[in-house]
Amino acid sequence: MDLSRILAAWCADDHKVFPESAIERAEAAIADVVGCLLGGRHDPAVTGAGKIVRSTGAGGKSSAVTHAVSVTAPWAALINGCAAHALDFDDNFFPPVTHASAVLVPALFALAEEIDASTDAIVDAYIAGLEVEAQIGKLVNPSHYESGWHATSTIGAIGAAAACAVLMRLDEAGVLNAISIGSSLAGGSKRQFGSMVKPMHAGFAAMHGVLAAQLAASGVVGVENTLQGKWSFEELYAGSGNVGVFAPRLFPDAPLAIDEYGLVAKLYPSCMSSHLGIDAMLALSARHRIDLSQIAAIDIHLPEFMIANLRYQKPGNAMEARFSMNYCAAVTLVHGVPRMHHFAEPALADAEVARLLPLVHMHVRETLPEAASLPWGGDCLARITFAEGSVIEHRAVYPKGCPQNPLSPAQQRDKFMDCANGNVTGRNAAALFEKLRNFSRLASLQDVVAAMRA
Repeated sequence: MDLSRILAAWCADDHKVFPESAIERAEAAIADVVGCLLGGRHDPAVTGAGKIVRSTGAGGKSSAVTHAVSVTAPWAALINGCAAHALDFDDNFFPPVTHASAVLVPALFALAEEIDASTDAIVDAYIAGLEVEAQIGKLVNPSHYESGWHATSTIGAIGAAAACAVLMRLDEAGVLNAISIGSSLAGGSKRQFGSMVKPMHAGFAAMHGVLAAQLAASGVVGVENTLQGKWSFEELYAGSGNVGVFAPRLFPDAPLAIDEYGLVAKLYPSCMSSHLGIDAMLALSARHRIDLSQIAAIDIHLPEFMIANLRYQKPGNAMEARFSMNYCAAVTLVHGVPRMHHFAEPALADAEVARLLPLVHMHVRETLPEAASLPWGGDCLARITFAEGSVIEHRAVYPKGCPQNPLSPAQQRDKFMDCANGNVTGRNAAALFEKLRNFSRLASLQDVVAAMRA
C-alpha cells in the first residue's frame, strides 16, 4: 500500500461532493479560529514575526495581521498561523493531535488571496486537509505525539501542503509532490511548549504548506512515498512503535474525519491537556460549596502524556501558565471558567491563586478500557481533600467543546466576541462573526481578510 499516492489520488478527485454536515462543521471551525487569530494579533511572537517581513515579504497579495499592506502568501501564512495559535485558544483535532485549524485556515486564506480562490473552494480544501491529517495521524500516533513531536508542526505541515495543493487544483502528481515536499518540511518538538516558539509552530506549518504546494506547482518533484517505507515519515517520526500495516478508508466509502471525529473547540485558553482537569474543577464547584481556605490537597489524575504537557507547576509567565495544571486548576476554583484575562501577566500575581498552586498534584492515571478509545487519549479523575478529612471527586470524560459536549451557539459567539472585540480592523465584530458562520456562501474572501489587516 502506498498511502501517499492514495491520499494524492483522493485529494485530486474533483468529483467528490462533501455533505452539508461537513461544510457546516468547517464553517464553525473557520469562524472559531479567525476569532483566535484576531485575539492573538498583538502577541509578542506575532509582532516579532511581522518585523522581519518588512524587508523580505512585501510585494504580495495576501493579508497579515501585522501589516496594512499586502505581503507574500508564505509570510502571511506564517504570521497569521502564529496569531491563530498564540492564545492556545484554537481547536484540537484527533486522531492526528493537531491544532489543525490554526494551520489550515491561515495557509488557505493567504494562498486564496494570491490565486483569487472562492470561499467554497477554501472550505473544500480545508476538509481535504483535515482528512489527510487524520489518515497520517492514524498511521503514526500515538507513538509520534508521545515521543515528543509537536504534531501541529509535523503532521500539520503535510496536511496544509495537501490542502493548498487542492486549492490550487493540482492533479494527482502535483498533490503527491506537495505531500512529499511537505514531509521534508515537517518538524517541531513539544520541548517548546510554554515558549514563544510554540505558537510559531502553527505558523511554520502554515508557511510550509503554502511553500510545498507552490513548489510542487512549479515542477519540483520529490520521492513518491515519503509517508511509509525505509527512512519514511512513519519510520523516522513514529518513535518506537506502530510501524506496521495501515489500511485507510476514505470518503465516500467511510465518513469524513470532520464528521467522524469532529474538532474540539476550546472554551478555555490553555493547553488542551488541562481541559479535563478544568472541567472537573468546574463540576465540583457547581455541586459543592467549596471553602477554598479549607482545601488541603487537589489531586488530578491524568494520562501520562497530558501530565508531560503540563510541566510548569509554578509558572513564571503567562505562556507557561497555559501549560500548568496547577495554575489552571487554581484559577478555576477561585474565578470559575478561565478567561483570556486570567492568562495575562497581572493575573499571575493573584494571591489566592498563588496559595492554591502548591496544593495541586498530578498523578498518572491508568487508562481504563472504556476510556482507551477516546480520541483525546483518556479521562481525568479529580479529588479535593479538605483539612477535616472529607473528600469530593469527579471524573471528567468528554472535554467541553468536543462533539459529545459541544459549545452552545451562545458560547461560540461569546468566545469570538471576547477574542475579536477591539481587534477587528474597520469592521463590526458581530457582523464579521455572522459572515464567517456562512463562509462558503460569501461572494468574496475580501471582507474577512480586510478585517485582519493592521
